[in-house]
Amino acid sequence: MTIYALVDGNSFYASCQIAFQPGLVNRPVVVLSNNDGCIVAANQIAKNLDLQHTKANSMGTGGYHAATPDSMMFQPYFKVAPLLKRYNTAVFSSNYELYGDMSQRMHAISAQFATRQEIYSIDESFLDFTGINKADLNNHALKLKERIMQWIGIPVAVGIGRSKTQAKLANHLAKKITHCNGVLDLSQMSDHSRNALYKQVKVGSIWGIGKRIANQLNDQGIKNAYDLISIDSKTLRKRFSINLERIALELTGQACFEFHESATNKQSIVSSRSFGTNVTEFNLMREAVTSYTATAAEKLRKQSSTCQAVSVFITTPPYQKQLAQYRNQYTIPLIYPTDSTILLTKIALKALQKIWQPDYEYQKASVMLLNIQEKQNLQIDLFVANPQYSGNTKSDRLMKTLDKINHKMGKNTLKLASSGLQKQGWKMNRNLMSARYTTRWDELLIVKANG
Repeated sequence: MTIYALVDGNSFYASCQIAFQPGLVNRPVVVLSNNDGCIVAANQIAKNLDLQHTKANSMGTGGYHAATPDSMMFQPYFKVAPLLKRYNTAVFSSNYELYGDMSQRMHAISAQFATRQEIYSIDESFLDFTGINKADLNNHALKLKERIMQWIGIPVAVGIGRSKTQAKLANHLAKKITHCNGVLDLSQMSDHSRNALYKQVKVGSIWGIGKRIANQLNDQGIKNAYDLISIDSKTLRKRFSINLERIALELTGQACFEFHESATNKQSIVSSRSFGTNVTEFNLMREAVTSYTATAAEKLRKQSSTCQAVSVFITTPPYQKQLAQYRNQYTIPLIYPTDSTILLTKIALKALQKIWQPDYEYQKASVMLLNIQEKQNLQIDLFVANPQYSGNTKSDRLMKTLDKINHKMGKNTLKLASSGLQKQGWKMNRNLMSARYTTRWDELLIVKANG
């Protein structure tokens, strides 16, 4: 019988900040989105501020009102800033270099405890625990949890089950049930005990069930996980979908979703950011589109793929109604598929010229790589002596060198001149960003001895 485990970093972004600043352990910590817009991560202490402040509101003290413990999440920063300041909250801009590096370290440690690993997200991975003695499963998971904490300072929860959905739910419950110590095994739990837990889990909290489906289930009296598994599977398929049928079967311990050791290649790649300040000059927009294209092209090469179409999208701020509104998108197909940053940038800038209109204040640009295919299946044109695409060995060597240097020395160590040589005014605001402790020599953590 296959046994799965899901390892998940607790409040991962916030935990990465705390790992390098231990003095924050007992303080509220939040991390902001691009341009310091809204809260995207918070430790449990910060989430609990909502409840504390809601009680204060009920006594007539006024201020920000939140209805649930998790309502801190995704709130605009400017709205909750007074509340955060009142409770001495540590506030950080998103530090993607730090989080990405810490993610790789956490996944590398997790992989040591299983024969197979499927990296699901930046802070989650499925592990194959098949073959581990049933009596040792809990201790094995505890050792994994303790090693990650000891080696990189990130607290994690581990859920164990006979399917991926069951392991995912076990992980969710491990964080909620305090006496579990962050580890919960549903694979060996009796049906009676497991069903008792399932009755406490709302269907909207189950992996793979979105808000729309959850509302439809609730309308038909299916409120929790136990209600879901009590419905005949064929009835679920008929009323809803085969996917919901599989989710219900997985909750009973029947594995329906495959284990993927290697990440599935993306069928489209998007690089998109809102600007730190609105862009009105074509040269600045040109720099942004060049930079976004380079990021997308690097992702394309990382999954050993090529693309055969480039699309560029620009927009003014949709919520600033006092400004003139404009948005447009233009797609250019390529004759030959490519993964070359140089060629893709030329195409992207041509698309930008097609849709650029002066006298507007632009808030955002996006670059999309489309019609993606595996590079190994690339069809070479026999009638072109020096193709400007991935069949060109000189171009391939150049891109490999570019990626190698940027990976070793830091992002944008080498870049196209059209992305700008000076500090770009369009770059997103990250005014509260911490040091990139693990990826920059000049930002290494300095420990000073007393005395």
